[in-house]
Amino acid sequence: MHARAPRGVVAALTERPRTLRALIQDSGLPRRSVEEILGCLGDDLRTGSGGTFVLRPGAVDRYRTMIHYDELRAGTTLDPLAAEIGRHSALVATMHELIASAPRPKTELDHVPATAATVVRRAVWLSTHYDLREAHLLCVGDHDLTSLAVVLLAAAASPDPARRGPAVTVVDIDEDLLEFLDRTARSRDLQLRCLYADLRFGLPPAVAGSADLAFTDPPYTPQGVSLFAARGAQSLADRERGRVLVAYGFSERMPTLGWKVQRALLDQGLVFEAIWPAFHTYEGAEAVGARADMYVCQPTSATWKHLDRPVAARGPAPTAIYTRGRQATESQSAPLAGPFVAAATGFLAISPGRGVFVGERPELDAAHAHLGTVLERGLPAAAAGAGAGWSLSAVADLSDDPGPWLTRLLLAVNADRLAVIVAADHPVLGAKNGTRQALDPLRAKWAATPEYDVAVTDGGDAGRGGDAGRLVTFAAVDPAVLDSGARLARWLLDRPHGKIGNVWRDGLIRIARQADGRALSQREALATARRAVADPDLLAVRLIDLPRHTLASTLAAAVACVDTQSGGEADGSGVRAPRRDGQAAGTW
Repeated sequence: MHARAPRGVVAALTERPRTLRALIQDSGLPRRSVEEILGCLGDDLRTGSGGTFVLRPGAVDRYRTMIHYDELRAGTTLDPLAAEIGRHSALVATMHELIASAPRPKTELDHVPATAATVVRRAVWLSTHYDLREAHLLCVGDHDLTSLAVVLLAAAASPDPARRGPAVTVVDIDEDLLEFLDRTARSRDLQLRCLYADLRFGLPPAVAGSADLAFTDPPYTPQGVSLFAARGAQSLADRERGRVLVAYGFSERMPTLGWKVQRALLDQGLVFEAIWPAFHTYEGAEAVGARADMYVCQPTSATWKHLDRPVAARGPAPTAIYTRGRQATESQSAPLAGPFVAAATGFLAISPGRGVFVGERPELDAAHAHLGTVLERGLPAAAAGAGAGWSLSAVADLSDDPGPWLTRLLLAVNADRLAVIVAADHPVLGAKNGTRQALDPLRAKWAATPEYDVAVTDGGDAGRGGDAGRLVTFAAVDPAVLDSGARLARWLLDRPHGKIGNVWRDGLIRIARQADGRALSQREALATARRAVADPDLLAVRLIDLPRHTLASTLAAAVACVDTQSGGEADGSGVRAPRRDGQAAGTW
């Protein structure tokens, strides 16, 4: 009954040399199954250049007779989207170029790129099944560039920029990917909004309850699929008509894994309205036949009952959701090693005042806060409270940081001193110019270079056992040394969880009042902020949800708008700059 796919592998080998990846992609069989077929061909199989396989010419007729070649090729499964996709061959070529120029896939985030034809298939399917003219599509993660395919397809359908179809937003943890998407969209005059999000810690409020459709190609673990689908459901504006589309595939050899993932989706209260088999094809994912199905999921009342519960009642989302790396589902969370505890304790003891430990569990003699809580809302008031004249020091366990957590933590924490425990090969701190890249947008809040960076040799994989980790410390900038523009940047940086427009407005009013006693109205201040940014919609977003590159440009715009009004000569350093009248700019 299931012989068509194996017959197809043999048929392909009678036609021309094929790579193992091509045989897997074309047949949809798992790598192990294709390798078994190749093994059965014995001496009749020939290997060629580039790792290709082909049957020896003298054996072709025998194998074609064996597999009923003519009947097999005459009965090829029809693709209902083939004709429509064929009309967009130019878009397939464009997407192939964009995928090739995109940032490299990150294996630790389970990135496996879809083929260009698959990305266009998604866009075509969405445009032919839904009325996207005034819809909002949210891509919950987008390493495949599905968002670009959707907006490019819409732009090709309507040359009028005012009627180019759906509004598309991407939320992703990959800073490099977000910058690539944003830069590509701007260069092609496409409407695409990019926001940073580690979905384990929540969805940006600006997109919660705003979308008509959510699409996701999540990590293929029960935890990953469940989490990404839940965030997609949280984004829906219409609880009856909104849909969550999920790409997921499993090997026919491991149906139990597929059952676990499907059960995880059902536990979210989602019902499978449709499942399109073998809808997606990948440049990899060979264990599952380089294929995945399209799940069209409809939320039910059980979905909202689950998602509407308080966060405390739902419990924290699991951080181990991937198949590989430090955050793989099989990874074990162990207590910090003794040397790290000693180094962190010594850091907190240097200055008098309150100390806070940010991590999964209390591991120091200090107030405790969960990392997710701090990233979402900042240090809890009870943990951050300190007496007059006392300083606040914080230590954060970023042992499992995939890279972006460091910047977000530096945004979220308002303290005099901060120490972070990281792996020795931290993606940002260990990269060339990585520290400067992470700290440069934050120079009005934190010193431009780490105060102290020491290897702790007995710790292990970020202090947990294995290789050495690092304790990196940061010192806060004294606001008294900042010029007026940098003080507005600092006002924004100290309030990263508020809407940028509101925080910017209040900061401008305060600067005007303290600089020369001028009373700036809320309307005037907000108008100044709107003129300073290229996209006014950005003012409705939280600073902590901006991608790294947008964060930098937004803070630079804030500095420029104050310096233009005050006549200060900002040198871009954030340090106090003299005004033209020779008087120093005022301080807070």
